[in-house]
Amino acid sequence: MARPRTPLSSYGSVRVQAVQYPADGSRRNLEVVPDADRRRHTLWRARTRYRSEDGKLRQIERLGPSPAKAEAALKEALLHVQMSAAKEIKRETRISDLGERFLIAKSGRSPRTVETYTRSVRKIIVPRIGDLAVSEATTERLQRFIELVAAENGPGEAKKARAVLSGMMGLATRSDALKTNPVRELAAIEGGGTGATAVPLSVLPNLLETVRADKQLAAQDMVDLIAFVAGTGVRISEALGLDWTDVELDTGAVTIRKSKTEAGERTIVVPAAVADVLRRRAVGPRHPVIVFPTPLGKRRDRHNTSGIWADARERLSLGPYTFHSFRKTVATALDQAGLTPRDIAEYLGHADPSLTMSVYMSKTVGGSRAANALDSVLSE
Repeated sequence: MARPRTPLSSYGSVRVQAVQYPADGSRRNLEVVPDADRRRHTLWRARTRYRSEDGKLRQIERLGPSPAKAEAALKEALLHVQMSAAKEIKRETRISDLGERFLIAKSGRSPRTVETYTRSVRKIIVPRIGDLAVSEATTERLQRFIELVAAENGPGEAKKARAVLSGMMGLATRSDALKTNPVRELAAIEGGGTGATAVPLSVLPNLLETVRADKQLAAQDMVDLIAFVAGTGVRISEALGLDWTDVELDTGAVTIRKSKTEAGERTIVVPAAVADVLRRRAVGPRHPVIVFPTPLGKRRDRHNTSGIWADARERLSLGPYTFHSFRKTVATALDQAGLTPRDIAEYLGHADPSLTMSVYMSKTVGGSRAANALDSVLSE
């Protein structure tokens, strides 16, 4: 006897598994953890198949720090799917509801992509224009919104919001709630090429001294992480993905495995002051796997970690320096120390040295030879 089909707007059984990111650091195709390793694992995936109104089965999954939380996140997502499926997109539909419909449509993408879309919808778009009706989202209003996001959150965030808005309005257009997609007529976002502001080497010692003296950052176990990023110029996601098996304490060599690009996978020798930070962490109580975990022993989320640093910068009046600012400072210091563009590109994990030269080397940052400059800055 054939198995009965899943009814429309419903889902099948939920399966929960312990998972981990592949060795290459990509967010796609999460690997299932063997049963023997589950006890000390911190990432769980709940997934099921949902049958939408068009009759197609679509896999929906959510991640969580425990089986219960992963399943709860999945059921919350399924609830949004079912509620949205019952609603037709009309001219009166609110942008907040349209955003949830858009997230449902993209639920089959990789977890990192879904995370990016969700943050843009719920943290950037909905708080500012979520109460507008679809018909009220004119090109003029959306232009003002994008300009506001660019001013308050930066050009990069504005570009993400624009891309998500385009997808949302495309969904409304295909549902005949709009005749044309208003996002297509928006002006280009200016200022995206400059990126983060490099930290001048004359400012860096005082900045790191302020960081080391701050009790709140110490309680959040952020001090060593900041010193590591400042002394190596690695991406924040690369630092958070670092495991103790990637660190050679005797030589100070660190292998970056969890990078967003193939060129980003590399082995670098860190400055002596950074190596001292790692050795000190290795001597004291440490996580058995993760080099820079949360105080609760979990893998840090890059958005949450960047948020903690942003709050600290404002609280301590440290200036507009993001984690990426340290990356530009290290690039310029290496350039002024006489390293070739190819050497610097390999150290930073760039495939193209011209990108390093044009984007990462700020000629406004003073300094001397890289190793001495960075060691003097990071030594306590």
